[in-house]
Amino acid sequence: MQSLIKGISPRFVNIMELASEKIFELYIQRLSGTLSAEEESYVQTQLRQDAAFKAQWDLLVKEDETMNAGGYLQRINSDAALEAIREQRQPPVADKVVPLKKLLIAAAVILLLGSSTYVFFSRNNNTGKQPLSASTFIQQQKQPVRLLTSNGDAVVLSGDSSHKTIALNNATLTTSNGALQYTSSDTVQNTLDVPAGESYRLTLSDGTEVWLNAATRLRFPFRFGKASREVYVEGEAYFNVAKDAGRPFIVRTALNSIQVLGTAFNVNTYHAGTVKTALVTGSVIARGKGGEQQTLQPGIQADYGADKGFTTTHFDADEVLSWRTGVYYYYHMPLGPLIEEASRFYGVRFMVDKDKLAGKSLTGLMDRKRLDDFLSDLKTTAHIEYQLSGNEITLK
Repeated sequence: MQSLIKGISPRFVNIMELASEKIFELYIQRLSGTLSAEEESYVQTQLRQDAAFKAQWDLLVKEDETMNAGGYLQRINSDAALEAIREQRQPPVADKVVPLKKLLIAAAVILLLGSSTYVFFSRNNNTGKQPLSASTFIQQQKQPVRLLTSNGDAVVLSGDSSHKTIALNNATLTTSNGALQYTSSDTVQNTLDVPAGESYRLTLSDGTEVWLNAATRLRFPFRFGKASREVYVEGEAYFNVAKDAGRPFIVRTALNSIQVLGTAFNVNTYHAGTVKTALVTGSVIARGKGGEQQTLQPGIQADYGADKGFTTTHFDADEVLSWRTGVYYYYHMPLGPLIEEASRFYGVRFMVDKDKLAGKSLTGLMDRKRLDDFLSDLKTTAHIEYQLSGNEITLK
């Protein structure tokens, strides 16, 4: 198992570079009181018989004496530790099962060392600097979020924190912190176009909030009619629908429609031929083109395909909705689909040597603001090198 350690002072980084992953893991287990009898026996044997093991262990002891890590880990609250993992969006590790003991140890290190950057630490740790920042690279490739109006205009919307007001012939737009609000009495259709590598938030005229993921389009009117409220989505969007008993809210996709009165749910149409609807609160009715329908309860996801109809499963809200905070989790995902997701998520083209990398399945996370970390994780966990050139990233 790879230890996940939250980034720290340069001095402690140097200690970690000298101590192997296994030794560090055993030492933290010793401090937290979770070392088993067998593991304790192994440590004692190695300290007596392996000079290199003892030297690395002594480095950790010296650091512990300076930081009083042992006293901290004895006082740590398990619930708080697990909450810290959730709040800090700890990426899942490669093991199929992660024991609670391991999670608590990782959480203890997170709380103890308290910084904002994760470091994947392994026996083959490579701290060499990359010749070019991938994060800088993708900034050069990104396209802006645009509002395509009914009369053919393309209005560029700001994704930064600046507050801007844009006056159109039939509406006044206000943008701030990657979000759009507007005032208008016009019922014409418009399209909000969010490119790959971006996300955006929109407040509709009825107060409904919509989060749009990368490579997503939402078609909507500035003002809804009296009978119903209808929008059309391609890509992925999360809706927090304002209640209006007299006007049902209907989300249409290329394959089906979802009808609600007031609720919160996620719609994903990224994969051709399939629409995924995950209900968070309230109730929705999903309808297929052939007349099929499926009523959902909170915590249930319905997958719809024109050839097979509806299938339902329970879903993990943290996993399905994490994209709204700029994070994407992947579990034992084959490299091909992973790179497809990464291309959309980061807004950059990935090229892959499929023969060389065939059969690889990976586990981890993508943070939209940390492409460099994602590429570093690929290198550490799967020994995948990368090269930046032109407008693409080549994995090899």
